Amino acid sequence: MGEHLMRLFPWPWADPDDRHRALLARAQAGDREAFRALYQDLYDPVSRFVGRRVRRREDAEDLVGRVFHKLLEHLGDVDLRRGSVRMYVLSMARNAVIDHARARREGTPIDDVAPILADDRGTPLDSLVQKERVRALRAAVAALPDHVQELLALRYGDGLEHAEIAALLGESTAAVKQRLSRAQRSLREVLQEGEVVDVRF
Repeated sequence: MGEHLMRLFPWPWADPDDRHRALLARAQAGDREAFRALYQDLYDPVSRFVGRRVRRREDAEDLVGRVFHKLLEHLGDVDLRRGSVRMYVLSMARNAVIDHARARREGTPIDDVAPILADDRGTPLDSLVQKERVRALRAAVAALPDHVQELLALRYGDGLEHAEIAALLGESTAAVKQRLSRAQRSLREVLQEGEVVDVRF
């Protein structure tokens, strides 16, 4: 099925978003095959994004399905002035996760980014040191406000660029860079001093 769609919609663009925009335009004109191709392109990033934040697999799969169903129902309302097709759909996924958490009266799950931030592979001794760093970082990250934890999760957990995070959160790229820089600086200080401090953003 995937190869069939790729034959129908080959990839001549250097930028994947050009392909997504072209597929979106065709889908908005009523081309179901174009929507299926767009779905196949975006399913994995949306599934990973939701899966990192929703603990139960069944709930995560249900939310992913809802995101694409809502996208299909509201194709004509898609507004790309603030970013790419991918980021628009990820913003839908983020809203779905937040609504899911509110319905269950839970806090919005945040990726555990400590192992990623502390990644330093090497000897067995290095591994032990890394585990200590992970514990310290986990405590430090947990002490941060939720919106800063989400910022770190988007950057290091999801691997989004500064501009993509800005588009997703509705902030300026400069503001995102500044807040990330402050968070990183504070976490480095925690590691150097060996203690968790109360960091305010």
